[in-house]
Amino acid sequence: MKTTLTRRVTVALAALATLGAVSPAALAQAYPNKPVKLVVPYAPGGAMDAAARIVATELTKTLGQTVLVDNRAGGAGTLGTHYVAKAEADGYTLCFCVTGVMTITPLSDPKVPYDPLKDLMPVSHVHNMENVIMARKDLPANTFKELIALAKSRTQGLTFGTPGAGGTHHLGGEWLQRETGVKLVHVPYKGEGPAVGDLLGGQIDMVFGTAAVAAPLVKAGKVKVLANLGKNRSKLLPDVPTVAESGYPNYSWVNFVGINVPAGTPAPVVKTLADSVIKTMHDPALIERFHSMGFEPVGSSTKDYARLLQRETATWGELLKTTTLTRD
Repeated sequence: MKTTLTRRVTVALAALATLGAVSPAALAQAYPNKPVKLVVPYAPGGAMDAAARIVATELTKTLGQTVLVDNRAGGAGTLGTHYVAKAEADGYTLCFCVTGVMTITPLSDPKVPYDPLKDLMPVSHVHNMENVIMARKDLPANTFKELIALAKSRTQGLTFGTPGAGGTHHLGGEWLQRETGVKLVHVPYKGEGPAVGDLLGGQIDMVFGTAAVAAPLVKAGKVKVLANLGKNRSKLLPDVPTVAESGYPNYSWVNFVGINVPAGTPAPVVKTLADSVIKTMHDPALIERFHSMGFEPVGSSTKDYARLLQRETATWGELLKTTTLTRD
């Protein structure tokens, strides 16, 4: 009896030792073998959440395991991002990360508890969100060039609303001031909706916002769009030229969205995820759907996404050196 028990214990310990000797690469071959969590660091109902749910549905098909959206809002997106950064590095907790939480907020706020370039590994650049300059319909400017001329003619400048202080839309406005030499007065709001509400009411001159929000307002004749802030024209608003086309070739930016995982995630797992994202984002039906929502699908390689993060960090970091941000 005692000998049999000893033998069983020995066999059990040997089995545990064998499991402990399995390399991460070997374990990764079975990935994924359970549901995957896609963390959206914002509340349900917004553009990020809508895009994430589409991507999660498609990744479920390509990965062969359910991908569940987990909304973890708070701290301007940093709460959910930090949750992913400190999660187990096994590929089962992903971040649907946007420009702000990966570049601007960590650079400008010393309280952010993670380093996006050290604590999070890039998987793939998923898509971009197109941004535009909306103007109130009675503003005496109908093109971007006329807008600049109008701003230069006014000592107090023009007002521009954004979804909040310290984000890409705010810094995009600061960058435009530096690039064009005009004076713009920032008016921060708690979101794009309140900013557009005041634009429609005539309280502010412009809003730096998304093409998805602007397009139906333009169609209804409630606002006019004077410029696209990215490199390319919007599929939703193809007649609107970019700032670069209007005489300022150095100016362009977008809100990018990518998938990241905790640092230390095995390379084979990252590759499996990246391959799935690339396949998903290059599906013609998904591309058409994203274009209809004002999103620009990408689906990049991991290396290209890593280069994008480095480039965006440098770009916004330089701008932050000459911009004083007031957080509300």
